[in-house]
Amino acid sequence: MWILVAAILSAPATPAAPEPAYRSEEALRRYAQARLSEEREYYRAMLLDDQSSGIPRRVSEVTAVVGDPAQSLEFAERALAIDPSDPRALWLKGSALLNLGRDGESLDALEAAAHGDTDQVEYARTLARAAERLDRVPLMAQCYRRIAWLDEDDAEAWFQLAAAEARLNRFSAADSAITRGVELNPLRQGRFFMQGWIEENLGRLAEAATSYRHHLELHAKDPAARRRLISVLGREDRHQEAFGEARALAREHPEDLETREVEADLAFAAGAPSEGLKLLEQLKRRWPDDPDAFGARLTILARHGHGRQAALEAEARVAERPKDFAPLLLAAHVYEATHDYDRALENLRRAVDLTPDSLAPRVLLARTLQSAKRLAEAEQTWREAAARFPKVNGLIFDLAACREKLGDLAGAEQAVRDILDRDPSNPVALNFLGYLYADHNRNLDQALALIQRALDAEPDNGAYLDSLGWAYYRLGRLGEARRALERAVIITGGDPVVREHLGDVYKDLRLNDLAREQYRKSLVSDNTNRRVRSKLSGLR
Repeated sequence: MWILVAAILSAPATPAAPEPAYRSEEALRRYAQARLSEEREYYRAMLLDDQSSGIPRRVSEVTAVVGDPAQSLEFAERALAIDPSDPRALWLKGSALLNLGRDGESLDALEAAAHGDTDQVEYARTLARAAERLDRVPLMAQCYRRIAWLDEDDAEAWFQLAAAEARLNRFSAADSAITRGVELNPLRQGRFFMQGWIEENLGRLAEAATSYRHHLELHAKDPAARRRLISVLGREDRHQEAFGEARALAREHPEDLETREVEADLAFAAGAPSEGLKLLEQLKRRWPDDPDAFGARLTILARHGHGRQAALEAEARVAERPKDFAPLLLAAHVYEATHDYDRALENLRRAVDLTPDSLAPRVLLARTLQSAKRLAEAEQTWREAAARFPKVNGLIFDLAACREKLGDLAGAEQAVRDILDRDPSNPVALNFLGYLYADHNRNLDQALALIQRALDAEPDNGAYLDSLGWAYYRLGRLGEARRALERAVIITGGDPVVREHLGDVYKDLRLNDLAREQYRKSLVSDNTNRRVRSKLSGLR
C-alpha cells in the first residue's frame, strides 16, 4: 500500500538539472523542491493517521495542481474509502476522471459533489464542463443556472445558460439570461449571433435582423449569420434586402449550390425576374448533371410563373429515366405548383407503383389529394401508408388531420390515442388531441390538461401556446386566453391562424381596434381566408 510513499520519501532532494529552458532555473528548482517537501509531509502524515480522509484528499489536491490526474484520482479514492460522502473528495475524483478523458465515469462523482455542497460554484462549473462534453443539455442548463445564482456577476455563466436554454427551445428563459450576460459583458464574442437566434425564435424578426447585421459588421465572412439574416428578411417580406444579402453570400461562396438557389429565388421575389432567369441559367450551366440543381431550378420556375417550361423539362426527364421514381416526384411537384392536380396525381401514382415500399411517394400522393380536395381518397392513402409504416408517427397525425377535415372526429381522436397508448408523454400528440377538443368545443377541461402537459415539455412552443389560448377562449377565460395568444403571436412570428385566434379574443373583449389589426395582419399572410375577411368586415 505504501510503496509509492516509500519511493517518494527515498527520492533525492534535488534531481539532475536539465538543460536550461526557463528564465530562472533557480526559481523553478526552488518551486519543485517546495512542492516535493509539501508532498513528503502529507505522506508522513498519512503513515501516522491512515483513518483521516483530509490527508489523502489534500494529496489529491496537490497532485491535481501539479498536473498528475492519475495520482490525484488514486488519493481521491483513498479519501472516499474513508468518507464516501465527502463532497470535496468526490469533486476531486470527478475532476481527475474528466482530465483523464473518462467523461462518462466522471459524471456520478461530480453530480454527487454538487448535490453534497450546493454552495461551491467550482463544483457546478466542473459538472457543467462534463455535461457539455457529454452533450447533456438539460444538465448544462441546470448547472449554469446554479452558477449564475451563486455568482450573479459571472457573465459567462449567463451566456452559457442562454445557449443551453435556447437549445432546449426555452427561448424566453434564454432571452432573460442573455440580457443579463450582455449587461455584464457587452463585448462578449458571439453575443450578437446568439441574440439574433433567440430573437428570431421568439418572433422578434426585426430585432433579429439587427442583431445578425451587428454580428456581420464584426464577422463579415460568417456564412451562417448571413444565411440566418437572409431567412429573417425573407420572413419579413423584405425581399430586396434579402436578395442583396444573398448576392453577397453567393459572391463569397460561388460553388455552394444551396446559396445560388436562394439567390435565384429571391431575385424573382425582389421583382427582378430577368435577373432570376439569368441566375437559373447559370445554375444549369454550372451543375448540368446534378439532380438537386435540376429540381431546384424547375421548382423556382414553377413558383414564379414559368410552370409550362418547368413541366416540359420535368416530363423530358421522366422519359429519360422511366425506372427512376425521383423524376416522377419532381414532375408532380411542378404540376401541383401550377394547380394541374390530375397530372400531378398521375405521376405520383406511377411513383407508388414503381416503388411500393418507399414512403415519400405515398406521402406526396396523400398531400396532393388533399390539395385537390379529394379528402376521402387522401384518408385512404394515409391509412394505407400508416399500416405499411406503423412506426412513423407523422403519418398518424396526417391521418387524424385528414379525418377531421372529413368530419370524422371520432376517427381523428382514435388515431391520436393510438400514439398516446404507445407514448403517453408525446407532446405533439398531447397538443394535437387537446387542440382537436378545443377547436370543436368539446371536453374543454381535458383539452386544457392535455395542452398543459405538452407545454410542460416545450414551454416556448408557439403552436402549443396557441392551443392553450384557444382552449382558454372556449372556456370563456378571456384574460388568460389573451396572455397566451399574445405570446404565441410573438413566438410564431405572426402565424395567420394565431392572429385570427387573438383577434377573436380581442373582439369578445370589445377591443375592436386591436381585433381589426390582428384580422388585417392575418389576411396579409393568407389573403384567401374568407372566414377572417368576414370577421373583419363584421367589425364596427
